Formats: sequence, structure tokens, C-alpha cells
Amino acid sequence: MHEEEEKLTSAIKNAEKLHGHLGPFLVIGVRMGKTVKRILNPNTGDKSELEATAKIPLLTPISCIIDGIQTTTHCTVGNQKLKIENSQKEITVDFKLQNSNRKLKVLVNPKIVEKLMDRISEGASNEELAWEIARMPERQLFTIEKR
Repeated sequence: MHEEEEKLTSAIKNAEKLHGHLGPFLVIGVRMGKTVKRILNPNTGDKSELEATAKIPLLTPISCIIDGIQTTTHCTVGNQKLKIENSQKEITVDFKLQNSNRKLKVLVNPKIVEKLMDRISEGASNEELAWEIARMPERQLFTIEKR
């Protein structure tokens, strides 16, 4: 297994432990967090460098994205580095590197969300869908805007 795949698998398994089960929206949050850390490159020794504001529909399973973000970025509701706003449909997260002007906005592709919801309603396995999201190309899953 490639080193990046191993790191992603490890991050997904850590998120699953926190969250309680594996699902595709949890993996979207994990992928989002890993993407942001790679692009903004925060010092991994200081886990408090990122701040995030998530605009997400606060309905399961979509809200599971939040736990994926929390486990990979260490931006949590508890440490007040993650703010959450209810959204009617759009799923976006604004990330900021503290003490800098480096910012990213990550938008989840609404077509992917729609397809996931359809497949879940058809009875597809959460685990199967989760690993499909894990393998999906980043550019297909997200739109990323540097600010």
C-alpha cells in the first residue's frame, strides 16, 4: 500500500473510533481535513493552528462530516476552533491558519452528496460507500478556493 493511502486509512480508522461507525460522510470530513492540512501545511507539532467554520446541513448522515473534520484537523467544538452553522443544502468549510492570512474554502461537490443519498436510500452499505469516497479523486469530491 502506498504511504499516502496508509495515512488516509489510518485517519479514517481513527475517525471511525471517535464517531462510532464508518460512513461516507465521515470520510468526506477526513478527506477535507487532510486536504486542508496538506495545502495550508500547518505545523503538525502544534495542533491548534487551524480554525474552521463549517456550513453544513445539521442532519444525519451529512453532519457526520463534522467528526471527520474534528479528528483530522483538531479543530473541535470543545476547543472552539470549529464553528458550525446550519446550512439548507450547501456544504462548505472555511479554514484559516491562525496568525496568518492563509485561508481556504472547501466546497463539497453537491452531485456527490446527491449520489450518496440516493445510494444510501437504495440500501448501499455505509462501509462500501465510505471506501469509495476514500478512493475518489480530490478534484471530483471538492472545489477548493484559496483566499
